[in-house]
Amino acid sequence: MEKLGKVYIVGAGPGPADLLTVKAHSCIKNADVILYDALISKDVRALFPENAELIFVGKRAGDGVDVTERQSSIHQKIEKHAKQGKVVVRVKSGDPMIFSRGAEETSFLLEKNIPFEVVPGISAFNAASAEFGVPLTDRRGSNSLHLLSGRDVARKLLSVKQLVSIVENRGTAVIYMGTKVLEEIYEALDTVHRECIQTTIVSRSGRWDAQKFKGTLEEMVSLNSETPVKTPALIYLRMEC
Repeated sequence: MEKLGKVYIVGAGPGPADLLTVKAHSCIKNADVILYDALISKDVRALFPENAELIFVGKRAGDGVDVTERQSSIHQKIEKHAKQGKVVVRVKSGDPMIFSRGAEETSFLLEKNIPFEVVPGISAFNAASAEFGVPLTDRRGSNSLHLLSGRDVARKLLSVKQLVSIVENRGTAVIYMGTKVLEEIYEALDTVHRECIQTTIVSRSGRWDAQKFKGTLEEMVSLNSETPVKTPALIYLRMEC
């Protein structure tokens, strides 16, 4: 009878190693095998133990690998090492369960009856908010928080109707992977919303070249069109009038 190991799906946070949880650090330190993504910082990679097998499974721009094939390959690698009785640590940027395919990996592990644990991390929306003082909620103007993706898995643009409902009801909308669709969102809105939606873009939070841009939606569309904002980036939207 095969001896199963255990899989830890670990959130590495926004980049700086001192923003890892104590448990995340412990999992990394005790790993036999580490599978890590492209956005894992040098700070965090420096904590990887010398005797662990390191497997890069991240996406590289223009590598031509189908996302479904890539994810299937990751699943197979995790299963292979777990079935060898190893401690497998899957290190993901931010939080594993927020726009990070954590749901797919946990579903796979459940299906295969492989023991696992999810270790949460600081997500990008938290990190960027703290780094640049961008309020997520504010009792004077925002009473809810909504996380959205610029496009869904089928590449369909987010629902502009949903976005309008959020901001009209004094919510804060945070868009992941949204800089490439910002102009499309702008074009789909009416004049009132174009003028009244205050927009903040945080680029590369947690890194040395992190930046914040703030203005009207129109100003941010213009800025991003002239000089595309470096990714990863988050977009925060709120009604200001």
